[in-house]
Amino acid sequence: MRIGLAQMDISWENIEKNMDKAEAFFAKGKQKKLDFLAFPEMTLTGFSMNADRLGPCWQTQVNFFKDMTRKYGIGAVFGYIMPVPDQLLELHPDWNHYHNRLAIAVDGELRLSYAKIHPFSYGREARTYQGGESIETMDWKGIGLGGFICYDLRFPEIFQISSRKSQVIFVISNWPRERVDQMDRLLAARAIENQVYIVGVNRVGDGDGLSYKGHSAVYGPEGERLTGMSEKEALIVADLDLDRLDRLRADFPLKSDRKEDLYIRLWKERLGLPAK
Repeated sequence: MRIGLAQMDISWENIEKNMDKAEAFFAKGKQKKLDFLAFPEMTLTGFSMNADRLGPCWQTQVNFFKDMTRKYGIGAVFGYIMPVPDQLLELHPDWNHYHNRLAIAVDGELRLSYAKIHPFSYGREARTYQGGESIETMDWKGIGLGGFICYDLRFPEIFQISSRKSQVIFVISNWPRERVDQMDRLLAARAIENQVYIVGVNRVGDGDGLSYKGHSAVYGPEGERLTGMSEKEALIVADLDLDRLDRLRADFPLKSDRKEDLYIRLWKERLGLPAK
């Protein structure tokens, strides 16, 4: 499985210009014979809180990536802003009206769409975006693919759940320069403790007063970095050996030693909830 990481300098809230940049990555990806090309969080807008203006453009963005996968024959992992469905807002009138989403498109079809569970409250994201409530996985040629977004990386429980079905987990980010070393360590940790390939894609450049320096990388299931480290706009390529992953999981069956019933009981006790 050949993965490309589009470490992109996102032009602030300029969807048309970012479409041109993204297509250039697809063209390079075709030359590299990629299976999938992964982009940073909020790929065509940057990490914007202007959801009322940018959110209504969500279908245009999704259709663009669906078209790119059809044109270039490469699966796409990308981020976008989307309104929370009306039926959910009717049930939860106190919710924020937008989700920060990750999607995977293959052969012109949207195969997975995930709403970020943990909006970044420190960066005021939680004032604008509603946290999601489900973990999504998909099958591609017998390989389980999952995905999370940026701040989700700090919450290991959701990776344990995803890795029950996923061999590859994408993490798309707009992770700022001053904390990027923490991102590096967390990506490696999530790979080790879940015995998965972690594909971490971060942006470069500046947007809305924040600076980003990339460090996009693929980490193998023993925490080894499989790619170089760049702080410039670049296409980074990695080949994933899924047979090796299967052998590691069989030889060192880490998950079979987890005591999840106990963990659930201990959580309930800590929270003062009934045991059943």
